[in-house]
Amino acid sequence: MHVEDIKIPGRTTLAAKLYVPADQGTFPGVLLCHGFASCKEEYMALPHSLCREGFAVLSFDFSGHGESTGHRGYVSENSHLDDTLRAYQTLVDRPEVDVSHTALIGHSLGSAAVLRFLGTAAAKLVRCGIVLAPPHQIRQSVSGFELSTYTTLATLAKPMLRLTGKHMYIPYRVRPADLYESSEAIKRATTHKILLPQISVHNHRYLMELQDNVLYAERVQTPMLVIAAEKDKLIPVAQSRKVFEALPNPDNHWFLLEGSGHSMLGDRKAKEVTAEMVAWLRRHMAEVPPEPVTDQVTA
Repeated sequence: MHVEDIKIPGRTTLAAKLYVPADQGTFPGVLLCHGFASCKEEYMALPHSLCREGFAVLSFDFSGHGESTGHRGYVSENSHLDDTLRAYQTLVDRPEVDVSHTALIGHSLGSAAVLRFLGTAAAKLVRCGIVLAPPHQIRQSVSGFELSTYTTLATLAKPMLRLTGKHMYIPYRVRPADLYESSEAIKRATTHKILLPQISVHNHRYLMELQDNVLYAERVQTPMLVIAAEKDKLIPVAQSRKVFEALPNPDNHWFLLEGSGHSMLGDRKAKEVTAEMVAWLRRHMAEVPPEPVTDQVTA
């Protein structure tokens, strides 16, 4: 396996890692999109696991997250899609990647980036996608008081941003204990600082007003695997199910992972969910695209 650090140029510089099998030839390509206030490391062993299965994998940090440049903890409607487009183009430009066999995987808010990307012309050659713990609308998981406070601060911060170009920040309420069932996973995420401690209040428009995965899903024709975690404390399973039901392609699949928290690839059922994802990718990365089947959807 060859692992390469990559810097993706643009309005911000995106930090990425490319994982390529040691064999000669070209390989199906997979792009990984992480969740909000997180980083590419949230996928834990997944890039290595996929690479061992014969996939070339690009994992990257969104602007303002991880090792990428940009305002810390800030994501906008434009930046979320633009970052994904730049990362995908970087993946398919690599000579090791078979451009006709690609897929995208998104976790949590990263699912919004994937679904939005799959609704664009740039996704015409994408064979399939996977979204893990996709929210319907992030704002549905925010209390009324929290939303009111967030809205007030975002309004007050606008003049400061115009005058100084600086963002106003608030503490990020999500902690590793909210993401995992495993105590070891909680300790690991805390030690490695997977989550940002603060977020920009200027996320408000995208996260609290615009983001809607059901709306995005309705425009996606690509076959999708939707995975929800039974013990998710952040995104109720019912929200993810609504996203699944909005997808129009008959060749979609729903999978409920029992005994796992929100960040399932770092939790105690990581091997189980990885096996489900590998099976889906293998099926849809075949040389001849499979015919849609109507009996693949399970409750």
